[in-house]
Order: sequence, then C-alpha cells, then structure tokens
Amino acid sequence: CPSSCSDWTEAYTPTPSAESDLRAAVQAYSDAYLSGKGKAAYTLLSNRCKKMDTLEGFASLVDQAKTLYGNPLPMTSFKAHIADGMARVTYTYTITAINQTDQPWTLEATGWHNDNC
Repeated sequence: CPSSCSDWTEAYTPTPSAESDLRAAVQAYSDAYLSGKGKAAYTLLSNRCKKMDTLEGFASLVDQAKTLYGNPLPMTSFKAHIADGMARVTYTYTITAINQTDQPWTLEATGWHNDNC
C-alpha cells in the first residue's frame, strides 16, 4: 500500500453525495420518462446518447411510456456501483416490466446522465 492508503481509498470510493446525486438524476429521468416529458428526459441523456437520437425521436418513445404508465412511480429499490465517473444502476418499481438492471450512467460536466443507448 502506498504511504497514503487513505488518500487512495478516498479517491476511489464514491462519496455519499455522489450516490445521492446519482439517485436524484435517476429518479428525475424516470419521472420525466414515465410522465411523457420528452425534453426533460432527453436533457438527462449522455452526450453520447444524444448523438444517436433526436429529441423528436426520443420524445415519441417517452410519449409511448406515458400512454402505458401515465405517471412517475417511486423506486422500490436502488443500488449503484460507481467508479471513475461511471455507474451501473439497478432500480426497481412495483411494475416489474420497467425495472432496470445495470443501467449505465456517466458523470458529465452538468451531472449524472443516462448512458443507456
């Protein structure tokens, strides 16, 4: 172990605020997606994903989700593995069809963004 093991641990262990910020972004994305707010959900996509889909195309998917689910749903569980500005997030709902497993998220200049594209 280098002379400053605690520095190494701190550098690679996510802070509680990092997980809290990630959870807030995941919930915001989920709320926007399930309630048909295409523009709000699109802003929470990673830059990489935005290059793969237009706002209009993405918004049509979000409209379909609203038709199916209608309202935001609270997560019943949330588990994240965060490392080096990336995260894999598993979260569940009372409607199991929309549960997410190891969904990729990335930390960009404006915060956490869904990188599942």
